[in-house]
Amino acid sequence: MNLEEVIRKRRSVRTFKKDDVADEILKEVISLARLAPSAGAIRGHKAIISRKKLDRVEAPVYLVICANPEASAKRYGERGRDLYSVQDATIFGAYIQLLLVDKGLDSCWIGAFREGRVQRTINTNLRPIAIIAVGYK
Repeated sequence: MNLEEVIRKRRSVRTFKKDDVADEILKEVISLARLAPSAGAIRGHKAIISRKKLDRVEAPVYLVICANPEASAKRYGERGRDLYSVQDATIFGAYIQLLLVDKGLDSCWIGAFREGRVQRTINTNLRPIAIIAVGYK
């Protein structure tokens, strides 16, 4: 599939089959998405794989896209902390969604969630920027 086909095929899917998604596929997608542009090539973002239910959207797996504001702040100060880290994580997440389509998977970007609750559920100090529900339609 070429890039144009991937972009045209991507949709927000909110109902998934219960079929499991292989960790190998998720890890490959995350690894490739790390090639996304980031301010100063810091790549202070991370995708955390969770099979715990994190949203009303029922999915076999969720990728929590996190920013590391302090990593960006070390190089860019307050603007890095408040803006660049969020931009970098968002671009990373968008790449993930396109790569998922290329692997035959569907997803839904979830931006409305309780940040503190998600941090506790996935046990991280990083800042959750988005949750991507992943599965097969």
